[in-house]
Parts: sequence; C-alpha cells; structure tokens
Amino acid sequence: MDSFKRLQSKVFTSVTSLRKTDESADEQAYNTKRCFIHVNHLSIAIAVVELSILIYQLVNGSWGNSEHSTVFTIAALLFLVVIGLLFVAIFYEIGNLLIPHILMQILLVLCFLGLTFATLYALFHGATFQLLVVVTNPQIAADSMTLLPAPMISTNVVSGFLVGLLVIFAVVYLLIAVLNTWCMYVVIDSYQLLKGQKSSQTRAPSVEEYCAPKTIQLSLYPNQIVQATDF
Repeated sequence: MDSFKRLQSKVFTSVTSLRKTDESADEQAYNTKRCFIHVNHLSIAIAVVELSILIYQLVNGSWGNSEHSTVFTIAALLFLVVIGLLFVAIFYEIGNLLIPHILMQILLVLCFLGLTFATLYALFHGATFQLLVVVTNPQIAADSMTLLPAPMISTNVVSGFLVGLLVIFAVVYLLIAVLNTWCMYVVIDSYQLLKGQKSSQTRAPSVEEYCAPKTIQLSLYPNQIVQATDF
C-alpha cells in the first residue's frame, strides 16, 4: 500500500509539473500588458485617437476640394471600417478582425519611413528647382536691376533655415514611425491574446483531468479511505 501511494504521488507530481510548464509557455507566448496597461485597453485607446484624428481631418481638411478628393474619401472610408473592426474584435473577442488594422499600421510605418528617407536624401544630397525668367526689354531690365535694394537676409541664413527645417521634418517623421510601430505591436499582442483565449476554450481536456484522483471506500476496510487513480 505504501509503494502504491508513493507511485501515485510521483504520477501527480509529474502531471502537475507538466501542466505548469504548459501554462508558463502559454504566458510567454504573448504579452498581456504594455506600460502596466492591458493591451486590449491600449488597443481601444489607439482606435479612439485614430478616429479623432480622422474626424478632425474630415471636418477641417481642405482636401475635399482638391482633384484627389475621391481617393482621399475612399481611404477615409476604409480607415473607418478598419477602426470599426478593431472595436468589434476587442468587444466580441474575435482576433481575426484585428488583421486589417495590423496591415494598415504596417503601411503607415512604411510610408513614414519613406518620408524620413526622402527628407534625409534632400538634406544630404540637396534639392534643386528651376526658375524661368522672361526678359522682354533688356534695357528696361538693366535699369530696374540697378534700382533694386540689397537683400536684407543673406542666402546663408536662408540655407541654414531650410536645413534645420529638413532636420525637424526628418525627426518628426521618424518619431511618428516609431510610435506607429509601438501601436502595431500593441494590436499584435491583443491579437495573440484573443487567439490564445479562444484556443484555450476549445482545446481538449488536459492530462490532469483524465488522471483526476477519485476517492473510493473499500468494503474490506470500512474505516479506511484510499485514494486511487483511474487511468
């Protein structure tokens, strides 16, 4: 009897350690918090900020009168659909509906990185523009040139100002790309969390459930309770 009890304790110890290993592996597969805030709450906050920016651009933007207004309208509608899918995915725990938002964030990150590289290219390699001047009467043009005052701001100051402006734009574009990358990882964590919760609800019973201890009472020993494992 003592040997049977020792065997039983070893079996349950191994089963418990196996289950703890599986649980720790599931916990390491995805993050549930970013900056001490749950990733689902952060995803909702990101969607609210994106929706606010989109509504502001729709109300106060001047692109509605431009020649590309149709393209901007279609992009805004797609943006609204993606944000709506994110809300549905979080509230109804459907992880697959977060995939469009993740793809949209990847495109945004690539766009801002492209703007950053274009700004740096203009900064280091320079940008040129052509100015066409048409002179109708050379004598009048010569007389007018003698009457022009000297410029109050030197070209070096203007060049330095433009270089500083390009640096500021490059830094801002890079920061926006980094911020969008962080937001993308938050939504990816929400996607993994929702998929993990769904898989844990639909997975088969564990080994411990099959090997659950059952208490039986032997007829030959009415005053003793023996725990046995039903394999």
